[in-house]
Amino acid sequence: MGWPGHVVDILAVFSTLFGLATSLGLGAQQAAAGLHFLFDVPDTDTTRVLLIVAITTITLCSVAAGVDAGLKHLSELNMALAFALMLFILFTGPTMDLVVGFFNNIWAYVTYLPELSMPFGRDDVNYSQSWSAFYWAWWISWSPFVGMFIARVSRGRTVREFLIAVLLVPTIVCILWMTIFGGAAIFQVDSGYTEVANAALELKLFAMLGNLP
Repeated sequence: MGWPGHVVDILAVFSTLFGLATSLGLGAQQAAAGLHFLFDVPDTDTTRVLLIVAITTITLCSVAAGVDAGLKHLSELNMALAFALMLFILFTGPTMDLVVGFFNNIWAYVTYLPELSMPFGRDDVNYSQSWSAFYWAWWISWSPFVGMFIARVSRGRTVREFLIAVLLVPTIVCILWMTIFGGAAIFQVDSGYTEVANAALELKLFAMLGNLP
């Protein structure tokens, strides 16, 4: 491999660390705001640090237990809870609007993807240079870790299986997720619920859930 390979490995480690720090920071910020919203826990830096320590400890324990015994069960639990929450919003929120919106969003994704992927000649400069640039950098920082993970779990799969599992299914799931959570919030704002529109960014999810049964 030589020294160029070692340099790439070191850069990959630092890249993953930056991505992990960003994810933990944003997650702890939203979790601390949620705890304050629900249980009046002080929303301070100390709370966020304690949350980061707790999350890191759970993750380290799952990693130490191995992929099959630790990470697998933790991932399955996470996906089950997320799926249950998504179904709750789907059936207690504006169900028909969300179902119709899902198919409309798939069509919009296919229709507008080429145009939205073009960085030149755009009017929404603020959006493309702030949120989009941050989002790209965030995901690029995760690319070494995610790339190795996908390569490992895809061993022995066909190209068709790889494309379906890595590109098609995640895209559809993301559209479904954004449609249900975002669509429910947009429906509430259009219906006159000011709590969602006026809430802080990290509290908008909790404000939306607070308007459901």
